[in-house]
Amino acid sequence: MGFSVSASAAIIFISFLIAASTLYTAWDSSYSNVQAAQEGWYELSLSRLHFNLNNVGVTASGTSDVNVTFRYLGQSISGGITILHNGGYVSTVDLGYLIPGNDYTVTVASGADTSGNLNYVLLGFDNGCTLLVSYHYDTTNSNYVVDGYAIQCPTEVS
Repeated sequence: MGFSVSASAAIIFISFLIAASTLYTAWDSSYSNVQAAQEGWYELSLSRLHFNLNNVGVTASGTSDVNVTFRYLGQSISGGITILHNGGYVSTVDLGYLIPGNDYTVTVASGADTSGNLNYVLLGFDNGCTLLVSYHYDTTNSNYVVDGYAIQCPTEVS
């Protein structure tokens, strides 16, 4: 015996429906992933565009560390910060989220140098932007002086 023509047609039709639903599910999932990636890229671009800091300062923190303080003025971003001192990796800290208008302090281990030499601290933020602070110890007034700072964010290349 065998299948009738109508039963065979029904099996083929059901197979096409199952294949179509599987393809639709895969397409929908891929489309959702692409949409999420585009939204993530857009948020990252906005955070770089509006990234800004001021009130940058350096103060002593114990005998061997210094604190770098700043006020964040950009849009809210995650607060992961990588610290480099004079070109060498120091640590990574997590400040939770950086909220506009708030002041933050990052401790640079072994950043104290009371010889008066110029020192550099680079803070790398989660969105790719960096803050480079140059400072020295003023032996006359016994405090740290910020000589300057620069903010840099990566830009897209077209």
